[in-house]
Amino acid sequence: MDVLKFNIDGSARGSPGLAGMGGVLRDASGKVLCLFSNHLGIQFSNTTEILAIHKAVHICADSSTLSARNIIIISDSKVAVSWVNNDGFGNLDHVNWIYDIRSKLDYLGNTKVILRGHACEERV
Repeated sequence: MDVLKFNIDGSARGSPGLAGMGGVLRDASGKVLCLFSNHLGIQFSNTTEILAIHKAVHICADSSTLSARNIIIISDSKVAVSWVNNDGFGNLDHVNWIYDIRSKLDYLGNTKVILRGHACEERV
């Protein structure tokens, strides 16, 4: 079964500032399977990245079609990827989102969150 790539991003204009997030899920041929984008009001950049990962993980977990697939969620935020994949959670404001992300990743079992440019991304 082919691996799907879910590229996500979040950003804020300022610290904090007006913020948004989005993501695109593609199959191995590049066909777009899912898109999302959301305005987030006033947020910090790290929060937008965590929320984008959170949204992508929930899209995967809530879809019977996607929950059985191998999916790589790709972020450009070293901080957010580290918080999701390691024992810490950085900021107490993010703890509930991060625990929820980790729980959904455990449930899915075949979905990973990696940093853009990671060797795993290049092999897919």
